[in-house]
Amino acid sequence: MGYNSINRLRRCKIIIGIVNAHYKPGYTTYSGVFRTFVEPLYPMSYKSFMKIINMPNVDVQVERETARLKKSVPAPKQSDPDQLEMF
Repeated sequence: MGYNSINRLRRCKIIIGIVNAHYKPGYTTYSGVFRTFVEPLYPMSYKSFMKIINMPNVDVQVERETARLKKSVPAPKQSDPDQLEMF
């Protein structure tokens, strides 16, 4: 395990954030949120998606893995508002 696992956990954290923003109990379903918001950005199977949203304490896992490496892991790049996007 190394930087790849930290990046995987960060991606899981982003996906959980998307689900928390769009899932409304009683009105939406996880499969609807998956097909509409998650799958276009992060292609994966529905089974993998369910494993990700059921992961406990993703923030703690990122911190633990970073401490285990004993190095500072660069934070994800923030987009510059003045920069044009290519695609």
